[in-house]
Amino acid sequence: MNAKLQWLRNKMLSLDMQGLIITNPVNIRYLTGIEAEGVFLLTRKENIYITDSRYIEQVHSILTLFDEIIVYDAHDVSKDDYENFFMFCENVGFEEYDISYAKYKEYIRKYKIHNFIETENMIEKQRMIKDEEELRNTRKACEITDDCFTYLLSYIKPGMTEKQIANEIEEYYKQRTDGLSFETIVASRRKYFKTTCYAY
Repeated sequence: MNAKLQWLRNKMLSLDMQGLIITNPVNIRYLTGIEAEGVFLLTRKENIYITDSRYIEQVHSILTLFDEIIVYDAHDVSKDDYENFFMFCENVGFEEYDISYAKYKEYIRKYKIHNFIETENMIEKQRMIKDEEELRNTRKACEITDDCFTYLLSYIKPGMTEKQIANEIEEYYKQRTDGLSFETIVASRRKYFKTTCYAY
């Protein structure tokens, strides 16, 4: 089990939480590396990811045996399976800022939850503490952004459109990163160019 999941298991123990339903895709990615649509369950003894059949292969390509995550095709999960996931779990946590009231009621019914308790952004708070790999990635992103700006100083010429410059920025990032986090915005005023760009 990876260190982030182990931290979460320990945190649950300290809060007397025997189960947890994680629905926020950013938190799921942070904990597992999975980007596919789905729900992540931490039961008493297992880590379970339930997803659509379209994403099963993609999820399996990301996970290793070390992750100790069982992957289910949502179409293969029966009513009894859902009811058994949190059997003997007195307190089950949920991400109150990520689900609607209707979904809240649905989960209580579907998983047969006794005590559904708010997690109070505990994963988001932990995400603020960066590990060494995350710090390296942040430094690399900053370096690429600085290099991009330096490159643009020699690239931009009078008469260019904002779209041309935005396209060049995007191409610069695509060649050096895994892709763009946000749409590139370029705004110009007279001879002054303001660029906003991000590397992820």
